[in-house]
Formats: sequence, structure tokens, C-alpha cells
Amino acid sequence: MNLELNIAKRYLFSKKSTNAINIISLVSGTAMLFGTMALILVLSVFNGLEGLVKSLYAVFYPDIAITAVEGKTFETSTDLRQKLSSINYIDAFSFVLEENALLEYSDRQHICTVKGVDKNYFNVVKKFDTFMVDGKKILQKYSINFCIVGVGVAQKLGMNAAQAFNPVTIYMPKKTSGSFASMENAFNKSYVTPAGAFAVSDEFDSKYTFVPLDFFQQLTDNYEKASQIEIRLKDKTHTDIAIQQLQHTLGKSFSVKSRYEQNEVLYKILKSEKWITFAILVLIMIIASFNIIGALSMLVLEKKKDIATLTALGIHKNNIIKIFLLEGILMSCVGAFIGMLLAFILCILQQKVGLVPMPGSSFLVQYYPVKMQLFDFAMVALVVIIISLIAAYLPAKKAAMSVEKEYLSHLS
Repeated sequence: MNLELNIAKRYLFSKKSTNAINIISLVSGTAMLFGTMALILVLSVFNGLEGLVKSLYAVFYPDIAITAVEGKTFETSTDLRQKLSSINYIDAFSFVLEENALLEYSDRQHICTVKGVDKNYFNVVKKFDTFMVDGKKILQKYSINFCIVGVGVAQKLGMNAAQAFNPVTIYMPKKTSGSFASMENAFNKSYVTPAGAFAVSDEFDSKYTFVPLDFFQQLTDNYEKASQIEIRLKDKTHTDIAIQQLQHTLGKSFSVKSRYEQNEVLYKILKSEKWITFAILVLIMIIASFNIIGALSMLVLEKKKDIATLTALGIHKNNIIKIFLLEGILMSCVGAFIGMLLAFILCILQQKVGLVPMPGSSFLVQYYPVKMQLFDFAMVALVVIIISLIAAYLPAKKAAMSVEKEYLSHLS
């Protein structure tokens, strides 16, 4: 193998008599360089975006969510609280109640999802503070009910949440209303004082408003009821065990889901987008590998006398194949190594300085997030080697099969 490798390196780096071979070899290496760099950059960006989406969704989607199998709400009984408290894997849990409601502020109205949460909610979502952009994180004080709105909701209502002088009116349809002949009697309404605003992404900012749970239970006629239990775990690596224990403790009347199961479609879309883009770029690299076939085919023609001499010295045809296979691999790997190095430098610059900004002013992240993974580098390197082997095999096989028929004539 050392002999074949040394010959392959000499063929790669030595000057060829025909300048076209040098140009095609350079084009082949450059194609692999940019293809490899693009693969690493795309995979790193998708890794960063996946991590960003998961961190943003962690604000609204807990480690574990428990809902009723039948019906929209369930009783928040003392027995249920005791069962949850008996499970050691749970760090904190909160009862929440979600309903769509009409919000009114001054002369503006907006329909959004109102989320009533108890006093333990901010122990479940400990990072909520990082998304507060205006006002304070407070929902209840001295029997006064406050609300925390998304910046999108605040914009729809024309409200500055930190300096709101008027209360927000919340309208909810009465469950006992048989008809809407009298609109005044068809709705429950109550008032909350704006306390602050949060910003995560457009999806959440224009949708959610937080209010105290007991206040919202009275407004919706869901006394002592909740629509979901949100749980924070002491150790996320024990999620599966905690789910099994919760399901066993609570019984079949409750559905217990992990954060992944709550957003299963989203995570599958993120993964599929990443690998579809990866497959497209690999296809482009395969097309670019035809340059390797051309370069090696021309090199075989130039090295007729060398191959004939090696054959006369006792080099087997399989060794001839190895020489040109290694030549193709070296041609690609040199470009691929430089491409990986450039991708690594660009990713570091993006992390430290921020080269490419994130479009949209609502994002808390100003620049595209990137996250490099060793697995991605190894996988891209493997793809480059496989493509190089396939592209180099045909010229290598042709060189070996033609030795006895043509190349020995050059010794005469």
C-alpha cells in the first residue's frame, strides 16, 4: 500500500506534460472543496436552528405535559396533587388552563389564547425571565390580577405593556348561554392590569397572554379545573422513566407526553429538511465528481509508459487499480480537507462575530445560530471518500485491463 500511495501522491502533485490535466485536477479539487464546505455549513446551520427552536419552544412546552384523555378539562383535586408530589423525578409542576378569548384595550380588540397559570408556573419555566422585554413578570399582587402579553398581542391592541394606564378587558362565552340573542348576557368579562410583555417569535408573540389561574377559572366557569399539567424534571435524561411512572400513577384517564411528543411533527420536519438538503448537496457533489473521471482518464493516457514499466517490474493489475483509486481519493480529500477547514473557520466567525444576520426583527437571536458536530464532519468525510472511490474506479479499472493489450508496446 505504501508503494501505491507514494506513486499516487507523485502523480497528484507532479507537473503534467498536458496542462489540461492540471486544470481538470484543480477543478475537481475545487468542486470537492466547495461541496464539502457547503455540506458542513448547511448541517451546522440546521443544528443551530434546531437548538434555537427547541430553546424557544421550551418556554411554552414543558419537559412533560399531562392532559385528559376524554374532555378538555379535569379536576385539580388534592389527591391528584399528592400523586404528583410523590414522584421523585419531578422538580416542579403547574396546573394551567388555556382558552381562546377576546381581548379589548381602549378601542382595539384581538383574539388570542389566554393561558391561566398558577404560582408554580415560573418554577416550571425558569427561563421565562430571559424573554421579558417590557415591564415585570408578575401575575397577582395584593388581590390585583395582572397579565403578561406577547409583544405581538400588545401591538395588535396598541398597548405599551410597561406603561398601560387602562385595564385589559377579557371576554369569554358563557357556558350556560343558550343563544346569543342578548350579547351582554352571552359573555363573561373581567379586567386585568397589564404588567409586562415577552418576545419569543411571531408564532407565540401574537398568540399568548398569561393571567392568574384562579382568575381565569372564574372567568371561564371552570372552577377548580385545568386543561393541562406542566412538569419540570430534575434530570431530563430520566424523561422516559418519569413518563412511565406518571402513566402508571395517574392511570389511563390521562395522557402523558414528553416535549418531543408534544412537538413531534415540528421536530420531524426539522430533521427531514436537514437531510433532504444534505441529499441535494451530495447529489451536486456526485455530478461534480465527473471531473475526477475526466482528470484520471487523461492521467491514464499520459502515464502509459509508467504503467507499462511498473507492469514489467511485476506490479499486479490490482496494484495498478489501487494507484488510481488512491489518486482519486487524494484529489478529493485535499479539496475536502481545505473545505472543512474553511467551514470550521466560518462557523467560528459566525458564532463569535456574526457574519450572516437572522432575517426578521422579532427574533431575540440577531445572527444565524450554528452548531458544529463531530458526527457531521465524519459523515461528510465518508461521503467524499465513497464518491471518490466510485468516480475513480472506472478509469483505474480501464488502466489495469489495458496493460497487456496496449501499454507493454511502449517498452519496445
